[in-house]
Amino acid sequence: MLSNLLLGSTALIINLGIQVYAIVVLLGYFGRRVGTGKAADGLGQDMYALSLVILVLFLGHMLQASTWAMIFFWLGEFSDKHTALYHSLVNFTSLGYGDIVMSERHRLLGAMEAANGVLMFGLSAGSILSVMNRMFARQLQARGKTEFFND
Repeated sequence: MLSNLLLGSTALIINLGIQVYAIVVLLGYFGRRVGTGKAADGLGQDMYALSLVILVLFLGHMLQASTWAMIFFWLGEFSDKHTALYHSLVNFTSLGYGDIVMSERHRLLGAMEAANGVLMFGLSAGSILSVMNRMFARQLQARGKTEFFND
């Protein structure tokens, strides 16, 4: 059990690094590209920026689930990489179908991956909200307003 806790904690720390790196790069890009406080360039730029943020965060989640899948495959839990990735995505997203289960020896890793996914999706949601708040503030500034719902 201790080895599973150490392995799972290491995977969680690696995935945290992946997610934090993606968020820092994205927010830095967003701040330089569209968060300058200049007059709003319009809906197209906002849609592009928000779509880019969501896409990169999604790809980060896929990379994180893939790291767990590699661990499961390496441990011999699954005979092929496709099944390991499917099981990993089910765990990471906390769906928990239960159609494929790991052995009792490594079952704790599945729960740790689910906790990892919940934390990372929460971090992504906060990042998306931060980008949207910056967009709203920029739109308000462009219109010379101080409140969004006050016409």
